Amino acid sequence: MSSTKAQMILKKISSRRDGLLQEYPNLASQVQEIKSSMAANLKDYVDKAVTTLKGKGCHVIFAQNATEAQKQILKILAGNQSVAMSKNSVFNEINLREYLQSQEVKVFDTDLGERIAGTKVNAHPWIASINTPISNKEWVAQNKDEIKLQVAHMQYGITGAEAIVEQNGTLALLESEGNVRFTSNLPYNHIVVAGIDKIVPSLEDALTVCRAISVYGMGKDVLKYISFISGPSRTADIEFRMVQGMHGPKEVYVILLDNGRLAASENQQWDLLKCLHCGGCLVDCPKYLGEGLERGYFFSGKRANVLAAFVQGSKQANNTDCGDCTLCNQNCPMGIQV
Repeated sequence: MSSTKAQMILKKISSRRDGLLQEYPNLASQVQEIKSSMAANLKDYVDKAVTTLKGKGCHVIFAQNATEAQKQILKILAGNQSVAMSKNSVFNEINLREYLQSQEVKVFDTDLGERIAGTKVNAHPWIASINTPISNKEWVAQNKDEIKLQVAHMQYGITGAEAIVEQNGTLALLESEGNVRFTSNLPYNHIVVAGIDKIVPSLEDALTVCRAISVYGMGKDVLKYISFISGPSRTADIEFRMVQGMHGPKEVYVILLDNGRLAASENQQWDLLKCLHCGGCLVDCPKYLGEGLERGYFFSGKRANVLAAFVQGSKQANNTDCGDCTLCNQNCPMGIQV
């Protein structure tokens, strides 16, 4: 059965995570301090981040809800009928793929796992193919080559971000494949969609967040690639004139998504803002191995309870009470209790 593959992967993640936590005994407390400060002072973080992002040459757009974010992305595409898109949980939240397709925009998925598994069920925040058997290695290699070739000729690429540094406007993109990097780097226009809860004070804090996601969600010290993006690509020519778009995107658009986050901060619903979307709560979750794999990871346990206000479709879950297991509580780097 395909679920056997998921069980094996989760078992490996659990074992590696437990070993790594011996090396990083203070990781949870460090990331909790970073995200707690953000959650309690979110509006100030947003104001400062907008200023620094604009200072780096980014076009910054504040979207109050999913509908605004969708429309702003369509406006940026300016009639272009295709776009490259990496994998990120924020795209599920705003139902982006379905919206763009309804507007006759072809979405080219650059995440290899999503292409293998299809996109009808989002089985895992990082490993789209966690529940899909892969036997044809030649087909996988062919898809990798096709993805790079296609994206190199596209005008627009859309990614999420794991952290936005308020101090200097740097965007941190975390991944395992390398596809997020070329989705952001090869097209002339890079569109970043990120919840305002992704803002952190410093570059060091961004690295801590990326490490916590890697350790708790994937059982790795850090995932293979972290890209730090500070505005559009630019370089000086021989006459010392600044030229944009020489080695990367000429334009960078950052859509900062509210979608209830400011209200959550004001109402001290801080758990909604502290979740890293790492998937750590799924690793030992028996409910995830049941309905989560079949219906989507955001229907499972802690995800359904904590993120019901944000994640598209989670309110449709018949029952978000996952009983007395508490394993997700024990293994959450943010200490979120449900």
